[in-house]
Amino acid sequence: MDQATDFMDGVKEGDGVNGPARPGASVAELAAIELRRVAEVLQVDHASLFLPDPDDPDRAAAIATTGIPVADALPEHDRVVARVLATGRVQEVHHVPGHPRGARSALATPLLDEHRPIGALLVVTLREIRRLGLFEAQILGRATDMLVGRIIAPAHASHRHRATDRFSRTASSRRPPHGHS
Repeated sequence: MDQATDFMDGVKEGDGVNGPARPGASVAELAAIELRRVAEVLQVDHASLFLPDPDDPDRAAAIATTGIPVADALPEHDRVVARVLATGRVQEVHHVPGHPRGARSALATPLLDEHRPIGALLVVTLREIRRLGLFEAQILGRATDMLVGRIIAPAHASHRHRATDRFSRTASSRRPPHGHS
């Protein structure tokens, strides 16, 4: 089982994704807090965190969101997030005023674990005169590093260590063979 699937299993156990952090808060709750910070700093209308759906590996599931619903913010979000997960690269979307879907600008950045995409962070603004670009991508890069480093990886460290500890012992914990000191 990979890290993203382990993470999604932990998210399903949590409740109240948009609730306040509390001792023992779920990973989704912690991610929602970070998304609210990102949305506030960047002044965007929507922010969401996607991970591969363990029930359907060809799809991504939003595990935390803030702002307007993702389908209203960016109707083609499924395709954009899928490209991020497939390529591990930032994706940009810009609709100009008069576009059938309305003016909007969006950025989706990958969450990388050892250079492998394990999720995507999506932000969208509906302001006609705003175009998300390099500055916002840098902020999102820091946010994704934080999400992986402080939230996702530690949530699974104990799971990995439990399995590893059962099958390994340090040299100092081994007893010397009989007759040797």
